[in-house]
Amino acid sequence: MGEKRVAGILSRLPRDKYQIMNDLLIHHANGHTSQIDHVVVSEYGIFVIETKNYSGWIYGGANSEYWTQNIYGKKYQLYNPIQQNQGHVRALRRILKDLPSDMFISIVAFSRRATLKNRYLDNVVYWNQINRVIQSYSQKRMSAEQVQHTFNTLQEANNTSKDSRKQHVHNVRGQIYKSYVAVSNGYCPRCGGKLVLRSGQYGNFYGCSNYPRCKYTHPV
Repeated sequence: MGEKRVAGILSRLPRDKYQIMNDLLIHHANGHTSQIDHVVVSEYGIFVIETKNYSGWIYGGANSEYWTQNIYGKKYQLYNPIQQNQGHVRALRRILKDLPSDMFISIVAFSRRATLKNRYLDNVVYWNQINRVIQSYSQKRMSAEQVQHTFNTLQEANNTSKDSRKQHVHNVRGQIYKSYVAVSNGYCPRCGGKLVLRSGQYGNFYGCSNYPRCKYTHPV
């Protein structure tokens, strides 16, 4: 539902300046896949948008593995959407190898059902602010021909097979389970270091013993 709402919001962008793709599934290194909610291609950059339809208080750090959703005192975990979208950006960069890394602009967007407690983070916004953020980038970085070529390349890379999409969901669940097992046994799922109890702005949390080389964190 959230992705459909955001797709509708993006459709209000001027069509002569922005080309929009919704729900991309692309293959990249080692047989992995990435499912990307929205990509907007323009002369001003490539905007990669991760949509979240959560309620309650939402908070967490840029380098945290998980963020916290607080609903009337009950806390739940969600995978850090900034990290999630950075993975999407990396996948797109592998396909669009000729473009510089700063051409890709990550945006994480929440519904107004949520209250964002980490508004200091760049481009973490509400749905109704997405178009304003996109249109705030006014320096042209690509020609109209490059925009069309980029859009066509992404269309060709997009896998619309239902079986591939089911397999992607299965793989993601497997990765989540492996991470859960590592954390349950007191180990960092990123590098294998031990998890150490620490305190921070939002209370106690577990951090990797290999910090600062590894910045993995996990809520208590």
